[in-house]
Amino acid sequence: MNTILKILDHHHLLCEHPRGYCRETPSKVVNDSRKVTSGSVFIAIPGSKFDGHNYVQTATANGAVLLIHSKDIEYSKIPEGTATLKVTDPYFAYSLLCEYFNHYPARRFNLHGITGTNGKTTTAFLLQKILNLSEHPCGLISTVKYAFGNYEREASRTTPEAGELQELFAEIAASGCTDAVMEFSSHGLAQHRAGATRLETAIFTNLTRDHLDYHYDMENYFSAKKKLFADYDAVHKIVNLDDRYGQRLKNEMPETISFGTNPDADYHISDITLKASGSSFSLNGFQIKTNLCGEHNIYNLTGALIAAIQNGIPETQAAAAAQGVKVPGRLEHFNLNGCHFYVDYAHTPDALERVLSLLRKLNGRRLITVFGCGGDRDRSKRPLMGKAVALNSDITIVTSDNPRNEEPSAIISEIIAGIPESAQSTIEPDRHSAIRYAAQIAQPGDIILIAGKGHENYQEIQGIKHYFDDRQELLNLMQNGDKLPPPNS
Repeated sequence: MNTILKILDHHHLLCEHPRGYCRETPSKVVNDSRKVTSGSVFIAIPGSKFDGHNYVQTATANGAVLLIHSKDIEYSKIPEGTATLKVTDPYFAYSLLCEYFNHYPARRFNLHGITGTNGKTTTAFLLQKILNLSEHPCGLISTVKYAFGNYEREASRTTPEAGELQELFAEIAASGCTDAVMEFSSHGLAQHRAGATRLETAIFTNLTRDHLDYHYDMENYFSAKKKLFADYDAVHKIVNLDDRYGQRLKNEMPETISFGTNPDADYHISDITLKASGSSFSLNGFQIKTNLCGEHNIYNLTGALIAAIQNGIPETQAAAAAQGVKVPGRLEHFNLNGCHFYVDYAHTPDALERVLSLLRKLNGRRLITVFGCGGDRDRSKRPLMGKAVALNSDITIVTSDNPRNEEPSAIISEIIAGIPESAQSTIEPDRHSAIRYAAQIAQPGDIILIAGKGHENYQEIQGIKHYFDDRQELLNLMQNGDKLPPPNS
């Protein structure tokens, strides 16, 4: 109990002195009353769907010896032998105690964190590969997967919940990794899921409109991202100076290392050449080639290269190690009857504009885009995404993404509100049929973008995840392409 008090007091989380006493030494921390056993610390977190304060009685009945809360509770109903402690931020308190009860596993390796709206996953895959091939066995915590040693599993979310995250850190440490690369989402940063973990490297990719259903405005969104640089004592802080929020970070934290085409950048990008087969550029005069397409991937690769260089890996070695990286669902290419299909995770107006601008430069015959918007998420970006796609595509096919608990037709109505009347567009709510329709109307030389879901292998409808994979849909069409009927048949 005294150690717990010291941890929370050190981070200025205590609202008042503890009440009562613990009848036994606390042995673990949970935020789900169903997981409480004798000796547990239960932290009542007011979540988006459930409020842990409503389950305090269940937690005490199941054996909790310490209740940590942020709202007032009925102390008279707390049994003797169960202490209570009021804090200002239960999310942060939970993360800190998850670290403590897992014996601070991230102290056993170097942790490299990446945040930003777009590019986190590609940057993470690149940096992990560079470190692995440079005798730095490296774990990975990403939107796509969690991996360490010879083990990997599908990711449950970009930044895991604090308890799962500390368990992952423990597995990474036990596997013998000297390093780990981790994506930090804005939600994870706002909720302090990594606790007081210290970083070796922090990388900022960019910031564009997203998640405003959670953060409400861009200033709050930026403040959440900034926490990666302000709260985790990173040794190396790396920012994209061509992004205006990257410039803010540089101005507010002059010690950051910057990169970009901006002449003031510490690592200057120049001589960019973009081709369908890859890209080349110069970084402070050093020539670099990559199999990755698009200007956005030059930025992703540069962030990873600088992180490697700052951690003692020679630039020639780092650039060579980054060759041949393939990231699932990030501009993943499929050829069907002479048509070029690309599956990409782009799900913001800016990301769609970027990827469509790149695909337009590939000089295809026509550019066809299939996309939708996720339900229970920032509604304000839906018409902006519709406009971005319509203005940058020859044919727009609006469909469902993950509607979650919303009606697909309602989401689609908000998307098409942003599509100009002059644009050639079609609505097909069924994603399977929409992809099939794109294949039916496509002609040799056309480029077709299937956007929004990328690596995901499910479609969430009314709280249920149904198997659905854009890539598998295309593979199925490749196997049966000669049997495709014409549209409207």
